[in-house]
Amino acid sequence: MSRSYKEIPMFDGAITLRIDTTPLSLDEETRALYNRAIADPTSLTDPERRRITHRPPPDEEDALCRQACGSSMTELVAKAIAIHNNGSATGTSTGTEDLVLTYKEAHHITAGVVPGQPGRLLSYRARLSKEEQDLTHKAAAAALTEEMKVAQEVARAVHRRWWPAQKAATESLNDDDSRNIRYAMRIPWQDQILKSASRDGSPSVSGLVVFYDPERTDEHKSEVEQAVFNGMHYQPMSMDDRAIARFSLHWVEVPALYSDDTDKLSALQAKFQTMLANHEFPTGLRTDCFLYMDKEGICFTRPYVWLGEPVPSNIEPGPAPDTEKATTESGVGKKEEIVPLKVDIKHIAPTLFARLVQRDLSGKEKRWPYRHTSELAMLHQAARHSRNSQGEPDGIWPPPSRFM
Repeated sequence: MSRSYKEIPMFDGAITLRIDTTPLSLDEETRALYNRAIADPTSLTDPERRRITHRPPPDEEDALCRQACGSSMTELVAKAIAIHNNGSATGTSTGTEDLVLTYKEAHHITAGVVPGQPGRLLSYRARLSKEEQDLTHKAAAAALTEEMKVAQEVARAVHRRWWPAQKAATESLNDDDSRNIRYAMRIPWQDQILKSASRDGSPSVSGLVVFYDPERTDEHKSEVEQAVFNGMHYQPMSMDDRAIARFSLHWVEVPALYSDDTDKLSALQAKFQTMLANHEFPTGLRTDCFLYMDKEGICFTRPYVWLGEPVPSNIEPGPAPDTEKATTESGVGKKEEIVPLKVDIKHIAPTLFARLVQRDLSGKEKRWPYRHTSELAMLHQAARHSRNSQGEPDGIWPPPSRFM
């Protein structure tokens, strides 16, 4: 039989994709197996079920699954069944933090664990006749065990919960935003969140303190919260729902937070230090920095909040003589302190938070995948490369990832 191909030009004809469209047909043995699966599913052995549903042997499947997401397929199915038995319709459980199926885990339950297999199966089935396509789908559905049917139902609920959130996130981000988030997801910041614990040993929250003026900026809190939500839901395959649930912004009201108040930073530093000393913040929030929101920043063309630190940074920015600094009087002498940083609200999390977590890491992880570490001075140095839509410097962090 001669082979037939379909050619698809791409990139204005620079590349042509050549797809084999030669018709295929099931052999008699496979057709008989599929018909038996539909007529009498209980007669199938486990190897036959796996052959029909294109699943590898149990040991191989568990090993591939553990390599892909840290848990075996047996463990994922058991977790999904436990979630189902707990009465959840969304793929999460209110009973315990461990009974949460991530998007990535749900993907492996529905799509399998063999790399590239869904695409190959789609291409293979597209070359079958309509009758045999229908036969393969019916046989695959009949060959599923009851446990796997329940697990896939829970997994699909996870996908349905994530898809609208991912769609909203994608629509809110431009190419540079997307690239910055992908870079941030290479940092093990979620692991740090999940390792943290409160004083009694229970899981603690994680996140940032945000000061705001309730009279002038209260209506904009939801914008910041939505921006954080979008950032956390842009890459579902990389996110752990437990880390999302633990992350929070701790809002603190501070009246009369005006942009032209020269004493604003020192007042906020003092308040932050006092609240820390009095244990007024939930355990697990960052203690080395805080955010504050003012009317000017949140209403800017590219909305931003300010990142400040409770004490002046002693880290010098190295070979960056024009790093933004402020000079203040200290007794009879003078000292330099780095002024707060403008942070795009779309990058409070995960981009900024991941960079802050890098301060707690060591070795290569303290910097990678970026060129510089994440002290405030170095973040200012990167922000010098940020431009608005007219190509003018705006000093808002982050710039495109290539400058960090």
